[in-house]
Amino acid sequence: MATRNASVWISGTAGLVEVLVVRRKRKRLALVVETDGEVQCRIPMRCAQRAAEAFIFAHQDWIVRTIDRMKDRIGRPRPHYAEGAEHYFLGQRYQLQTCQALPGKVQVRNSALLVRAISNDPRQIQKRLEDWYRDQAILIFNQRLLALVKCFDLQAASSLKIRKMKAKWGSCSQSGVITLNLWLITQDIKAIDYVILHELCHLKHFDHTPAFYAYLAEFMPDWRARKALLV
Repeated sequence: MATRNASVWISGTAGLVEVLVVRRKRKRLALVVETDGEVQCRIPMRCAQRAAEAFIFAHQDWIVRTIDRMKDRIGRPRPHYAEGAEHYFLGQRYQLQTCQALPGKVQVRNSALLVRAISNDPRQIQKRLEDWYRDQAILIFNQRLLALVKCFDLQAASSLKIRKMKAKWGSCSQSGVITLNLWLITQDIKAIDYVILHELCHLKHFDHTPAFYAYLAEFMPDWRARKALLV
C-alpha cells in the first residue's frame, strides 16, 4: 500500500512544479514523471521526509528536463467510451460503435470497432473493449515474442505478463519475466516488435549501457525509428 506525505515544490521552466512524495514498500528512492505530467518521489516507508526533499532537489534538473521533453511529445488523447470515439488497434485508428446484437465482444469492421454493449453505458463499453484488447494482446504478444526469439536465436523469457502501466511500455525482471503494457496492443506492429526485442535484450544486458544498445542494434538497426512510432 502507498501513502502520500506533503508535497515538495520545485522551480520549472513554466513555474512551480509539485512533486508528490509517495511512501511504498521499497528499498530505494526513485523519481517518476507520469504520462499525465504528475511527478512522484517514491520512497521507502520509513524514509525521512527531509531525505526525500534532498533527493528531489538533487535531481531537480532531471525532473524539469523530463517534464519539458514530455510536453513536446505528441500523444493520443485519453480514450472516451462513447459512440464515435476514436480508438486504436495495431496502430490503426477506428471509430467506436455499439451493437447489442453483436455475436462476440468486439469486431473490427472496415474503419469501425463494433462493441457489444448498450450505447449509453460507458462502463460496459470500456469493460468489453479492454477484455478484447487483453485477449488480442495475449495472442499477438506471445506470437511476436516467440517469432523474435526464433529469428534472432535469443534467450527466451521465463514468462510473459500483460498489465496496464502508466509510464512504461515494457519491463524485464532479473528472473527473466517480461511484462508488457496492455495498451501496447494499440501501437503499430513494428513498435510492438521493438518493445519486445528491447526487453529480450535485457536478458543479456540488464541495463541501458552502450553495450545494451549495440546489442539491440545488432538485431534491429532501425530501432530508433520504431521507437518513434510509439504514441
